[in-house]
Amino acid sequence: MDARFERLQELLQRAQRGDKAAYGTFLSEVCPLIKQKIQLTLGDLLDSDDIAQECLIGIHRSLATYDPSKPLKPWILGVTRHKIADYFRVLARRGETELRETDFPVTNQESSTNPETEGPQRDALRSALQHLPQDQRRALELTKISGLSCREASLKEGIKEAAFRKRISRAYETLRKRVEKDLESNFGE
Repeated sequence: MDARFERLQELLQRAQRGDKAAYGTFLSEVCPLIKQKIQLTLGDLLDSDDIAQECLIGIHRSLATYDPSKPLKPWILGVTRHKIADYFRVLARRGETELRETDFPVTNQESSTNPETEGPQRDALRSALQHLPQDQRRALELTKISGLSCREASLKEGIKEAAFRKRISRAYETLRKRVEKDLESNFGE
């Protein structure tokens, strides 16, 4: 077993016995590891800090379910995988709900509110999109990169808006499955 996980396992076992200091140390040492693995898998494309925070909350809530006789790494991986899946479910739900332009501030391609991160995020998104089927890739390119609404994009594609929204939902599901697979293969390396 990796020495990092041996230490984390010992800290977690002590935490389960009520050692608050060990629990604090466990959380501070496992957080960068979780963030690193999420960022390695997802890149800067998504909210890796938010997902890592959700992972820590999941670990806290599931603390009583951890069996100290079993390896820690798969348990942490399971929590992380579930939180990433939850994140993609939220994204998919957002794709199923029409938002009015007045609900949120809108930025266009010419004047981003975060110009220093726009390039790397778009590059990471384009890289992730390369693994999607053509129709799903096109749906995300039109809405997430070009900034079209679902209505505008469906008209451009010549399909009904409901069918276009389904493409977006399927694209998020495909990305979620890919991320889970990548996370499994990358975790702990």
